[in-house]
Amino acid sequence: MAHSSHQRLSASRIIARFFFALLCLALAGLMVFHQQIPDVMGLGLIVDNLAPWMGLGIPVLLLMALVVRGRISFIALLVPMVVWAVLFGPAFLPSDQRVPEASLQVGTQNVQESAGVQAARELAAHGAQVITLQEIGEGQEPEITAELAETHPYRYMVSTVGVWSAYPLKNPEPLDLGLGWDRALRVDVASGSGDVRLYAVHAASARPTGHHERDMMLSSLAGYLAEDDSSKIVAAGDFNATSSDRHFAPVANQLEEAHYSDWGLALTWPRTLFPMLGIDHVMLRGVESASLERLEIADSDHYALAATIDLGN
Repeated sequence: MAHSSHQRLSASRIIARFFFALLCLALAGLMVFHQQIPDVMGLGLIVDNLAPWMGLGIPVLLLMALVVRGRISFIALLVPMVVWAVLFGPAFLPSDQRVPEASLQVGTQNVQESAGVQAARELAAHGAQVITLQEIGEGQEPEITAELAETHPYRYMVSTVGVWSAYPLKNPEPLDLGLGWDRALRVDVASGSGDVRLYAVHAASARPTGHHERDMMLSSLAGYLAEDDSSKIVAAGDFNATSSDRHFAPVANQLEEAHYSDWGLALTWPRTLFPMLGIDHVMLRGVESASLERLEIADSDHYALAATIDLGN
């Protein structure tokens, strides 16, 4: 009788360890192949943008491993741990915060219509030489321009997206990115270390119920970037997509993300005690990020970003 009970217990442990190993492999597979999940009823959008948060499943699996026990369980647990560390771990490490001699600081924020003047003032005070704001409210452009008249006399605005600069702006061009109306722009910033091509972007909103317009805008932006032969490119703004979003990948294939100076991810939305998504970005090509800071300024539902960019010689 005791021998039979022992056999049943051993069989139960074997089955439990088998299913535990499957859970570990499933989590690892989900992290690796999240962009291949069909976007049915917005599932792909949700999984893509929450992909880095899948690492929270690892402590849960660790507790389960302590219950299930067995060497194989802890070996299986290593699989999702290694996968998460490789895919998302580097983004959690802070960057070098050196300030090069030839640098340009770019500040960006979605100002939620009413916070444009305050955002412009505080970004300028922080040291941003180029300021790009998105979702600027009606009638706020003259107020922002007046606020920045002494320090950032050069400006270019398209619809609700604007750029104010301490350096002259050249070759301004509106970009509708397929939306049917302009919601992005590009302009050359004549910095002290040569021209920098700046793209200021406000992508359409993305919701599980629909994100076609955003996807189209990101794809169109990637097309512009692929054809742009400028030696130094910066793209900044509200992309309404995280770095792990499959539809952000075409942009990420063209540009490098400015690396956050602090531990963790530069999560910018919603601006609460626990923001969930990093949908605002500063993207680079031909230049390097010396630092990227997240700023809690102005009365907006987005955090601002300020990137110090190494322009080289």
